[in-house]
Amino acid sequence: VEHLPILGYHFMYHGHHLMYIPDKGEGLLRFCVPHLLKAKGYDKSKLVKVINETNREVKYVKVIVLDNGSVSLNYDHKMTEQEKVHEIVPHIVRTLDFASDYLTDKLKTV
Repeated sequence: VEHLPILGYHFMYHGHHLMYIPDKGEGLLRFCVPHLLKAKGYDKSKLVKVINETNREVKYVKVIVLDNGSVSLNYDHKMTEQEKVHEIVPHIVRTLDFASDYLTDKLKTV
């Protein structure tokens, strides 16, 4: 894990770059896969189709295209009093890992 001032914490999981972005408030866990791929390397209509499918099929993950053309995945989770961070974080990381593979695999078959 590498701490990047202002941004958060960077780490690798199954070959994917992930970031934990601390929330200034209490109770929100924010993780992302930044810059998974560049949008300009893909046909726009196919990319939009795959992004929309990923957003529908992989619960809690939001795929977005940033202003710089980078495709990133986000997972925001509002903690409840009953939840424990050490239980939910592995789920978030595995879900982002799955969504990353889902998106890239779908792009290969469209």
